[in-house]
Amino acid sequence: MSKAWELMTFYDKVLIVIIAIISLSFILFPNSILNHNNKEDEYIIVVQTADGIQKQIKMNETYQNEPLIIEADGPIGTTIIEAHNGRVRVKKAPPADLLRIDEKIGWISEPGPSIICVPNKLAIWIEESKSEQALDGMSW
Repeated sequence: MSKAWELMTFYDKVLIVIIAIISLSFILFPNSILNHNNKEDEYIIVVQTADGIQKQIKMNETYQNEPLIIEADGPIGTTIIEAHNGRVRVKKAPPADLLRIDEKIGWISEPGPSIICVPNKLAIWIEESKSEQALDGMSW
């Protein structure tokens, strides 16, 4: 190793040190480097029932000591929704919902997955607040 180090020029050594520093910074601080813009500032939680959109909550409002509790009424009863620390879930489904699949889905925290309760005609999802959304492969 010492012979290889002696054969290197000053600039070779500087290049090795720079590459090592950059590599360590990606290992130690991956989120701050790769996610330089905080997407959660742009997310909105949407709660929709058969009557239309009931509630829209900015994701930033969920970062409190106590979770936000939302009650959504539907044909078979009231669904209790909990939003906390940038996540949302169905905390309690109506007693008439025998399968309670919406409770079993658990927390969602980013656009894409959604929570649906067909018997109670309820849908919960997260979307970007920007009006200009990127098209994906499924858009027409």
